[in-house]
Amino acid sequence: MALAFAVALVGGPAVPALGQMVRGHLRDVRTNETIADGLVSLVRCGGERVASVLTGADGAYRLAAPAAGCFLLEARRIGYQTWIDGPVELHAGDDRETEVRLRALPVPLPPLEVAGAPPPPDAFLAGVGFYERQRSDFGHFITREQIQARAPQRVTDLLAGIPGVRVVPGTSGLDRAGIELDGSLLSHGGRCHPRVFVDGIMVIRGDARARGLDVSGLPAATEAPLPGAERPEMELDDLVQPEDIQAVEVYRRASEVPVRFGGTSTSTQCGVVVIWTRRGRDEKP
Repeated sequence: MALAFAVALVGGPAVPALGQMVRGHLRDVRTNETIADGLVSLVRCGGERVASVLTGADGAYRLAAPAAGCFLLEARRIGYQTWIDGPVELHAGDDRETEVRLRALPVPLPPLEVAGAPPPPDAFLAGVGFYERQRSDFGHFITREQIQARAPQRVTDLLAGIPGVRVVPGTSGLDRAGIELDGSLLSHGGRCHPRVFVDGIMVIRGDARARGLDVSGLPAATEAPLPGAERPEMELDDLVQPEDIQAVEVYRRASEVPVRFGGTSTSTQCGVVVIWTRRGRDEKP
């Protein structure tokens, strides 16, 4: 199953005696209840585990880094999907607060007989790999049937109910809205504007940029400016209307993003939204 979590950066006072600290709570993504006996670890970007702690009954953890540097945060618990995220650059005296949300592993159920057949797969979506990515369960997926059931007025209305998605005022001043995701870019306080693709073409670059090395340690690609990208008047609601959408994919952090849309890299740390438009078939809205 996919993992889900939220990370918030809190600028606390430096604590020279304790060095660099990372603290927070481990929670269940669905119930929001704290998780006890979870193993939370601080791992150097090179792979060395430098600190680990079991969460208490209140789900709290506190980790001390031996020195400043680049780190990943990892959380494990029996019955839950392992969570890894980063990189996070800890500076001398940093005191950072995080909130980690784990998704429970599925419980096998006996097969059920359901009357009626499911809607046939859309040939276009099958061709672009939508169903394959949906089966991997990394990210959040919205189908045409779900869009019809909700009847949203705007794209942001459609995305507003997804965990980790926050609707914010747009910059155009024309009653448009945008979204922020609980991404991996902690320098933005854990919330930033995602990269957006429509029919496989990037139309909004988002807040993250490829600089230096990506999270794999390889040189990050240099991205040429795209016509129309980063225009201040462009908002998510300006791109397409809900009645014209066939499906949506939402990847809230870099660790979820498929290679087709940038993979796990510094340029996708604010997450990715992928919109697939309808192919002109004779369907009722």
